Amino acid sequence: MKTIKITEEKYQELIVRINDFDRILDDVNEMHDIYLSDLSVINQMKHRLTDALNLEWNSDTYRYEAPKGAK
Repeated sequence: MKTIKITEEKYQELIVRINDFDRILDDVNEMHDIYLSDLSVINQMKHRLTDALNLEWNSDTYRYEAPKGAK
């Protein structure tokens, strides 16, 4: 396994992008205007990124966040 070192700024930017994925997936799911296989791939990418970055879902803000106490 490899460790990827990134700055805090880049880590926060990745969190923003994952939240963008989440918003887009919600919109597309509602419109049904994409091939389902493409939607599945995008959804898998989002889940793999959230797992890789160890992000947690905040149900109060409807956003992924860094784990509490992680800096």
